[in-house]
Amino acid sequence: MAMICVIFMGIFQVAQLAVGREVLNHAAARGARAKTVGFNNFMVEKSVRVAAIPNAGRLTEPLFSNENLALRAEVASLRPGDLWDRTLAATPTSEQVGLEKARIPEYLGSENWASAHWLLDYEDWDTVNVGQSSSVGGSGSDAGVVQFRVSQDYPLWVPLHRVFYGSDRVRLQGRSDLEEHYRLYLEDQGW
Repeated sequence: MAMICVIFMGIFQVAQLAVGREVLNHAAARGARAKTVGFNNFMVEKSVRVAAIPNAGRLTEPLFSNENLALRAEVASLRPGDLWDRTLAATPTSEQVGLEKARIPEYLGSENWASAHWLLDYEDWDTVNVGQSSSVGGSGSDAGVVQFRVSQDYPLWVPLHRVFYGSDRVRLQGRSDLEEHYRLYLEDQGW
């Protein structure tokens, strides 16, 4: 039974790593898109961070207590079977999702890192690194290709992960190649 649990936990952690890598591929695509339309590096990095929210861990700013008092009351008063039936029939809601949706546009509109961190911040956002962005081909008004990379020191949180891997974090990388077309209507100022 113990061996089956170890194998199951290993499979579950590998699935989490695959999902984390797909999130980073999406974040790289958002960063490449921001770069190809001529956004400055500050805006590109904020776009990448917003796209990487599923990998970012716990919300740290704004301070928010995610407690559902109605659910606590149901846990205290209902039998486990009735609680299970009611939970499956309910439409999930979260006040935190509404808060994040309201703060993301403000975060993207922030003018510096201090105000950006005050508006929205996550436990593992600092582990998301905007990698190299390079242009391949294209000159003058011709379109080239932006190769964009995003990496993260992804935390391993599944129990028993040390059986398979010696560290608590693993480096994941996402990549996106996108045609740059900002040269058709903007001059890159290099900022």
